[in-house]
Amino acid sequence: MQSRPTHPADQTSVAVAGYVTAVCLLALALGLVALQVGRPPSGVVVAVLTGLGILGSSLRERDLGPHLGVSVATVILAAALPLAGPTGAVIVGFLSYLGSVRSQRLRTRLFNAGMTGVVGGVGGLVYIFAGGVSPDDNRDLSPLDLLLRVAVPLVVGYVVMTLLNCLLIGGMARAVSGARVWDVALRTLRRVGGGYLTHALIAFLFVVLWAPVGVGTFSAVLILGPMFIAQWTLSRDAVERRSHLRTVRTIVAALEEANPYSAGHSARVAELCDRIAPRVGIDTVGSEALHYAALLHDIGLIAAAPRVPRASGPVDVDYLVTITTHPEAGVRMLEGIDFLGGAMLGVLHHHERMDGRGYPTGLSGEDIPLFARVIAAADAFDSLTTTRSYRAALDQDKALEVLRARTGTHLDAAVVEALAEALATRRWWPTVIEDDVRSVVGDAHDHDDPLVSDLYAEWSPDGEVTR
Repeated sequence: MQSRPTHPADQTSVAVAGYVTAVCLLALALGLVALQVGRPPSGVVVAVLTGLGILGSSLRERDLGPHLGVSVATVILAAALPLAGPTGAVIVGFLSYLGSVRSQRLRTRLFNAGMTGVVGGVGGLVYIFAGGVSPDDNRDLSPLDLLLRVAVPLVVGYVVMTLLNCLLIGGMARAVSGARVWDVALRTLRRVGGGYLTHALIAFLFVVLWAPVGVGTFSAVLILGPMFIAQWTLSRDAVERRSHLRTVRTIVAALEEANPYSAGHSARVAELCDRIAPRVGIDTVGSEALHYAALLHDIGLIAAAPRVPRASGPVDVDYLVTITTHPEAGVRMLEGIDFLGGAMLGVLHHHERMDGRGYPTGLSGEDIPLFARVIAAADAFDSLTTTRSYRAALDQDKALEVLRARTGTHLDAAVVEALAEALATRRWWPTVIEDDVRSVVGDAHDHDDPLVSDLYAEWSPDGEVTR
């Protein structure tokens, strides 16, 4: 059994609550200000769009990336710009997510509602300032007028909405984990920007059917087909991603079943890597590959473990020789799994050292892949902050002191500082391995302990390794 001390509500919780409150108040303020600029929204239009928005948000697809979801409710929000005006867009955006039938924490529900209300209000104002008109009030628009006075302003408003949406998500990431707002915003935009443009085209079709063509509220029924096709496209990508995660978790479970001492280690290293990634310039696609690499970095231990000596006492040559085979064994085990291609270098080289005295190939400095340098720091940090048979777990500050002392020889200084920056915003609590688990495993060495890395660096075939 492993546990961490329960940490109380702290500055992070206060920051998140404050941010959510500010976003919701901003949505309210935008709705009131927009009344002075645009026309009052039609109750029928707002009701129909809100109903469709609730349907879209309830179908929201969550698994498009780490902590990233996309909803076809954005189609309805875009259509609200010309059909309901800025105030109507605030109402539709806010109520669409507030009324979602998906199970969510209240904080998450309020943030999504407030954020969507804000982007709807800003998008509606941009639509007006870009020359957009209400097609309900201008039913005799020519095709050219539709293009210049509806389509173009709608696209401009939608682009601004998308950018603002990404920034607000970046702000929440800042409040939750201290990540850089711009980094998260750019990662989010790269991930969903192209798909969102498709939503804008569907929204324009909806608007044309509603007013210029004269279908009216029945267009809400006609638009369901394109909406569900867009949702199916999103879901297909998410289903594939969930399948990948299940595959990785099954492999990790096999490792932890073979060695109870390692239970939770892979997940903790992956979490640390997730925190480091945006701070060292790893984008959304790269961070997902890094996450897989971190989860699977020790998978080769399944092959190496039966040959690893279990003797207590000093780390000896037999132990070092055997344990150094696990990175290459891991790569052999994962060969042929196509979606893990980007993770392979991280798995293979996570025990290299900056001074070139690591394994398996003795790479040094920036020749070591960035993924491997990130995993190396996270790996060593988790080892230091976890109970071992020969020492107690170190706290966060002491572990960081150890890592900083090892920069330039063992670890990359920039990666270690990125880790320290991430931990400054959300504290890491030591992992305590209970006596019953340690007794099952015995007095086993931890190959991730920085001391073992030093022993390997100092070892030569003719020498004797002592501890």
